Amino acid sequence: MKFILAFAIIVIALTVVYGAPDPWNEYKIKHGKKYGASEDGQRKKNFLAKDALIKKHNSQTKATYKRGHNEFSDMTAAESSKYLGAVKPANITRSLESMVTFDVETRQLPDSFDYRGHACLPRVRNQKQCGSCWAFNAITPIEFARCKKRGVLRALSEQHLVDCDPYSNGCSGGWYTNAWDYLKNEAGGSAKRSLYPYTATDNTCAFTSSMIGAKISSYGYLPALNAADMQMALQDYGPISVAIAVTNSFYSYESGVYTDVECDNENVNHAVVVVGYGTENGIDYWVVRNSWGIGWGQDGYILMERGVNKCQIEQYPAAITGVV
Repeated sequence: MKFILAFAIIVIALTVVYGAPDPWNEYKIKHGKKYGASEDGQRKKNFLAKDALIKKHNSQTKATYKRGHNEFSDMTAAESSKYLGAVKPANITRSLESMVTFDVETRQLPDSFDYRGHACLPRVRNQKQCGSCWAFNAITPIEFARCKKRGVLRALSEQHLVDCDPYSNGCSGGWYTNAWDYLKNEAGGSAKRSLYPYTATDNTCAFTSSMIGAKISSYGYLPALNAADMQMALQDYGPISVAIAVTNSFYSYESGVYTDVECDNENVNHAVVVVGYGTENGIDYWVVRNSWGIGWGQDGYILMERGVNKCQIEQYPAAITGVV
């Protein structure tokens, strides 16, 4: 008891002398952020506002997910929005007619399924402040399908799509099936990442056919609002490209099953990849791969409520069904 009391006195004394730890400074050190005096004040205000929201959410006993600080904590809304980029095409109703379907009654689905440890799924990448999520979620299923067929994982180029896809707008947004249309019918294939590296900026198209590292033979949309078909497509074809509606709480997701209702009636604005599913504490979820690096969420992934079209995730699912 004497030792504990003495230790407590020392801690209090040090706090008086040196001051309590400053969460803002700790945050900047952890995330490697440095600002000049004038900018630092505004960034700190952004951080403290997010900190209050995070603490309020995490104090709720019935919360199904936890929020935490990451690189978005001191950003403005305008800056954060640059990490989105899904732009639904005007002709999507017509293109949805081409669907991949399954006979649900003849299939027994496992309770859980997860590609995160699969040799054909590369480490989560970071699109940075370029609205190229659509390119990242278009490339991942191609990489996986080619690896599954050939037995070797080959990194493919998102920048090829950012610079060259005529149906999308580079860092200003695009759509995954449009990207597949371009790769299959015009480019003839997807460039190797090593030959066409990512720059997170819009550049002049520099693609040549000698760069091709994979070719698509078939793809299609899955029926909307059908979780069972998505589960079967995952097993048969691999990761599924989807679009979701991102709202404020999504940026600070840390763990648990994301169930926020704020996004349910919003328009899609972000493209991600479904790589698995399961159940936690009685809540069915999708395992979703983001493109904001491994420092966000659970090493770059989020668990999103399954079977309720959370954030529109079950509205526009699409799969690569064949590669050459």
